[in-house]
Amino acid sequence: MATIRAFRATRYARLIPEVVAPPYDVIDSELRQQLADQCAYNIVHLTLPAGDEDRYQNAQRMLQRWLSEGVLQTDAEPAIYRYVQQFIDPLTQTPRTRVGYFVLLHTEPYETGTVLPHEHTFPGVKEDRYRLLEATRTHLETIFGLFEPTPEFEALQSELMWEPIARLQGDELPEGTSHQLERLTNPMLVTRFEQAFQPMRVWIADGHHRYETALRFGLQYGSEGSAERFLPILLVPMDDLGLVILPTHRLIGAEPPSDWQARIAGEFDTEPVEVSELPERMQSAQGTAVGFVTAQGGWLIQPRSFPPIENQPEALTRLDSWWLHHRLMPQMGYGEVEARYTRSTEEAIRAVQSGQSATAFLLNPPPLSALQAIAGAGGKMPHKSTYFYPKVLSGLITWRLGP
Repeated sequence: MATIRAFRATRYARLIPEVVAPPYDVIDSELRQQLADQCAYNIVHLTLPAGDEDRYQNAQRMLQRWLSEGVLQTDAEPAIYRYVQQFIDPLTQTPRTRVGYFVLLHTEPYETGTVLPHEHTFPGVKEDRYRLLEATRTHLETIFGLFEPTPEFEALQSELMWEPIARLQGDELPEGTSHQLERLTNPMLVTRFEQAFQPMRVWIADGHHRYETALRFGLQYGSEGSAERFLPILLVPMDDLGLVILPTHRLIGAEPPSDWQARIAGEFDTEPVEVSELPERMQSAQGTAVGFVTAQGGWLIQPRSFPPIENQPEALTRLDSWWLHHRLMPQMGYGEVEARYTRSTEEAIRAVQSGQSATAFLLNPPPLSALQAIAGAGGKMPHKSTYFYPKVLSGLITWRLGP
């Protein structure tokens, strides 16, 4: 079902910490400036180019200059690239290692069931990424996907010989403390690796906007099986011990109505809990639960039942973020309110206690099984429901389509 290919990556001739960055979508204007000032060749100059309407052409001209200067070079032969990423798990403070494979993935409409999304996307973001891809004809970053390894894939691993080609280490690096890149170029083994994925499906973990952008680009400029129909992706097995999903808490600037408890009493149980004890109570709660923090204290809130919702998979309607946005917040009296997001429980609680935010909704991280079930049933989680940690480091791999 999934069509993957080896490819000739375009990489930094000299990979150093000063040229790498987090993915474009987690970089704010302040961090972008810091990265740009850090080095004239930082990848952020391409992924988030400077300028107004001319910024996409600016990225293309800069990319061509880096290629002509030898800053970026294209590998001589197609390869599968293995990425070993080491980091400290923010939830447990323990070291972890995540192993994935950079390959090209043939883009398919979601309706085929080969590539499965789990989150909604926004048109403005996709238009920005589309214009950058159209101008540069280069995938400047990779997306991140998951797959269920088959016995054939597992058996193949013992035969693969990986050649180390680049490594970064340091506590100050973004997205982990160690990044090692290796490659497999043996044509026979590469072919077997590609064939091992034929019966598999791919779940998008991170990069929905870029995937949909690449699909649009391929349908516009390519044909079935042409280079334009592929994009680079990091594929990680679903049983990898380094897969970590962080919670994404909501910070709300508006106070709830004074009778918020009465408003939700028909469908939800509320229990006052010391704010300091709230995260532990949420984790140990049976079933779906969120924490609610105001200046007056903390509450554990749980739905009493999960009535079926037409055209919505059960796994979705049991998800914390879904019933928070579709049931709890509307019943509490919140309309269309803007939220700020944080992965840090401590930061969310501090924001309320310091007066920076009126309230906070604390969520547990969604289990990986929920993502599988929701995507497999064709459902879409609310925005900011998952945050896979760490992100894929930008600057390790790019892929040029050519003129």
